[in-house]
Amino acid sequence: MKKWRMIFISGFALVFLGGCAHTGTQREEKLKVRVEMIGRKAETAFLAGEVDTMLQYYTEDIISMPQSYPMVKGKENLRRKTEAILSLGLKFESLESTTLDVKSSGRYVYEIGTFRQAVILPGQNEPTESVGKYVTIWEQQPNGDLKIAVEIYNSDTSNSEK
Repeated sequence: MKKWRMIFISGFALVFLGGCAHTGTQREEKLKVRVEMIGRKAETAFLAGEVDTMLQYYTEDIISMPQSYPMVKGKENLRRKTEAILSLGLKFESLESTTLDVKSSGRYVYEIGTFRQAVILPGQNEPTESVGKYVTIWEQQPNGDLKIAVEIYNSDTSNSEK
């Protein structure tokens, strides 16, 4: 009788733990959809040159680490950097990101993905395309919103390879 009770308890534990793992996967799928939606909104605002709209998706103490540029700390510094880039005459024709993985821990969500962008440089008619990868750390705000706290992005090719 004890043997059957142990088998029953072990089976129940396996079913319960399997259910918990499935629930974790569902939660991360929902988070993935959520960060993709917010990310698309920020990208759309950037492409439209709507810097204020883009910045609403960032924390006040954002840390941005772009390729070939110094680290940018704080939303106001990110505003200045973004406005300076847009004032150079670059025309960002497209920006598409693909979320590959999302994990969460406490109030942070970690996103790993790839991007493809097309930029028309001043004096050129055809866009220059680049592909790369990124890591974004999202921070859950007290009201439940997710905002970008840290972003790191870089191209898959170096400037000397272009």
